[in-house]
Amino acid sequence: MTNLPTPAPAKVARREMLAWMIAGALGLALLGRVAVDRTASPPLAAEDPAVGQARAAVTGLLVRDSANQRVPLTPRGRPAILMVNSKTCSFCRQALKDIAGLQGSDGVPMLRVVTLEGAAAGRVMLTAMGVRGAFSGGPDGDSDQVLLTFRIPGTPVFARTDSSGRIVETVPGYPGREMIARWMPVMRGR
Repeated sequence: MTNLPTPAPAKVARREMLAWMIAGALGLALLGRVAVDRTASPPLAAEDPAVGQARAAVTGLLVRDSANQRVPLTPRGRPAILMVNSKTCSFCRQALKDIAGLQGSDGVPMLRVVTLEGAAAGRVMLTAMGVRGAFSGGPDGDSDQVLLTFRIPGTPVFARTDSSGRIVETVPGYPGREMIARWMPVMRGR
């Protein structure tokens, strides 16, 4: 039996942990919100510890921007749409194509995209898909600790924040063109 070369286990493990870290952070917010119209549903109790922990984890999550600066994932002062993606994710590409087709001439300055492979890879992906004006970031720091904390994998994951940076809606997976169209005023900064 011949031993075939395999990818360095540390690199494979690290990439897998990064996927768990970011998708899990946003995915945990799903504990408190489901991809439905929240106006028809009663709000969850603010004292629910799982909801509070999920929101705190996402709001406090730092990412690296294109200039390699540490910045918070969730902006404050204006509502935003957050997206966690990967350059190998076909559903991520489809969502970005839909965003590009709906964005209009002003682009989407309140779309914050975190790409598992880093901000530079994310910027290339956004440009290739035709998305203009979006923030591009990548993971920050060691993912081992986060992997142990967050156990919900997968990309894409979308979240909508209010003007104080709190998660008000989370959608794991491809949300569909209709939901993206509904979010477009937020992405445009209106």
